[in-house]
Amino acid sequence: MADHLSEEEQVEAIKRWWNENWVSVVLPIILALGGYLGWNSWQDHKQGKAEQASDLYQQLAMAAEVAPGETLSEEQRAAIDESANVIIDAHGGTLYADMANLLLAKIQVEGGQLDAAAARLQAVVDNGADEAIQQVAKARLARVMSAKGDHSAALSMVAQTDSQSFKALFAEIRGDVYSAQGKLAEANTEYQAALDTLLPSEFNRRSLIQLKLDAVAVPGTSDSMPAAGVEGDA
Repeated sequence: MADHLSEEEQVEAIKRWWNENWVSVVLPIILALGGYLGWNSWQDHKQGKAEQASDLYQQLAMAAEVAPGETLSEEQRAAIDESANVIIDAHGGTLYADMANLLLAKIQVEGGQLDAAAARLQAVVDNGADEAIQQVAKARLARVMSAKGDHSAALSMVAQTDSQSFKALFAEIRGDVYSAQGKLAEANTEYQAALDTLLPSEFNRRSLIQLKLDAVAVPGTSDSMPAAGVEGDA
């Protein structure tokens, strides 16, 4: 008996093994290849959608630009509303949809449509793509609520935040709301808190907040004195 299989027997053995095992060999390769191609296709699709949303938003932002002292016409407002809703409907859940809502809310506030603006901002507060955009929407919504006379809801909206980037802004808005109510002591406290929590990158806001603080200075305190380093602020 030969110690090794003949060439014909080796070929026959390979054929038998292949017939019995080809599925277990080929299927994982097919699945892996399909998964790779599918993943790449999905990534390409996402990238394409993001680029489309970016282009649409850039067009929207340009359409909303007006020269100083000018206002949008009714036709321009209608066109902007339509374009913004295209972004919101087609790219919901993205930062571009949120920014479209914020832009529409701004235009609606300028047009005195406070209820419509509040609804846009609330949508971003509830479903914003990230925490930062939600915080921006909260700040703007609080101002709209205050303008509507709902001071309690405005204060609740900006009552607190865990983000250091928004602590000063939220405190300033609380001061504005209290000031609008004639509650000068409370406004004074909040404006001072805003000054105390300003980040170095927000230094350009110090002068305005200091002016607000001076305007609500409580008699008999030193709050009306300029804070150190304020002189010469732009």
